[in-house]
Amino acid sequence: MTVSQSIERNIIVLPSQCGNDLTIFELPHPSNNTSKSRIRLFLSNGKTFQLKRHTFSKGCKYNKAKDVTTDRYHYTHDQKPLKSTFLVNENQREDGLVMEQGDFEFSAKYDLAFSLCGAFYHKSITSDESEYIIKNDVTKGIGAEDKNFLTARDFHDALIDNHDKNWSYVSISALENALAQISESIEEAGDQYHKITPQKINNWLAAKVHGIVNNFPSSIPLPKNLPEDVLSKAKVVFACNLLVSMIPQAAYIHLLQYSNDELDIANAFEVYRNYTELTLRKEKEQEILVNAAMKVGMAHDSGKKVGTKKIVKITKIKKVAVKKGAIDGFFKRKT
Repeated sequence: MTVSQSIERNIIVLPSQCGNDLTIFELPHPSNNTSKSRIRLFLSNGKTFQLKRHTFSKGCKYNKAKDVTTDRYHYTHDQKPLKSTFLVNENQREDGLVMEQGDFEFSAKYDLAFSLCGAFYHKSITSDESEYIIKNDVTKGIGAEDKNFLTARDFHDALIDNHDKNWSYVSISALENALAQISESIEEAGDQYHKITPQKINNWLAAKVHGIVNNFPSSIPLPKNLPEDVLSKAKVVFACNLLVSMIPQAAYIHLLQYSNDELDIANAFEVYRNYTELTLRKEKEQEILVNAAMKVGMAHDSGKKVGTKKIVKITKIKKVAVKKGAIDGFFKRKT
């Protein structure tokens, strides 16, 4: 086994069907959040994949406080993990590497329609998800909608010229598959023409929310003791919020207004918001009552006795009158 020192090596886990030639390219993050880095993509057998990074020797943000107290992970002054990666060939043990990095990259399927959504709402730019609040002007971030239907090739050229030059690495067939999900399509003279619309994007996102609700991840912690009717609404709210990291603010605001017979997102947010506000109000009232009761109890248990006035009844003693009688002359005071 050798230790890599001068040559920087990385582990990238790829799909089994990937060929030897692989072109990795970057596109702007589909959320248009300035705090997020560009995403790394590649195409294989007509499918789009995204490269994501995982660090073996670094805990997730959720367990950060717990990891600090247990002293589980150790880092350098610039927050780099003090662990290495061992790459071992099980069939030939001497054929292995020890790498300085404690992380690796893996590939996951990526829906290119997210990047098209980001390109459509390219004027909807935020610094992070904290700005994803409902505003009166929901049209902000929507550019002038193109009334013309374009072929996939024309869309391809427009994306390269107006959004990002790396769209040139995306094949026409992959782009056409993504366009079919969020655009109106017509056929003329044997050619397909497309036009992306906010309504089609909203329907596409709502379908993803519906899919998440029907297969809700068990790893997502929902509030405990929710009534059954509120629980179903909470799942819709949480499913929408799972998409926040992948869509622009304008698309998210439109999604929150979605409503039809199968999925009423607008009603779900209203019901869940009212329930949480009512619960918080009750908890606040309960807290006030508990604090008041504690103050009364502390007053009784402070050790100070309440003073009571003891009323003593004074009996008036009558003096016996001194009289002079016959015997008084016998007992005379000596002088």
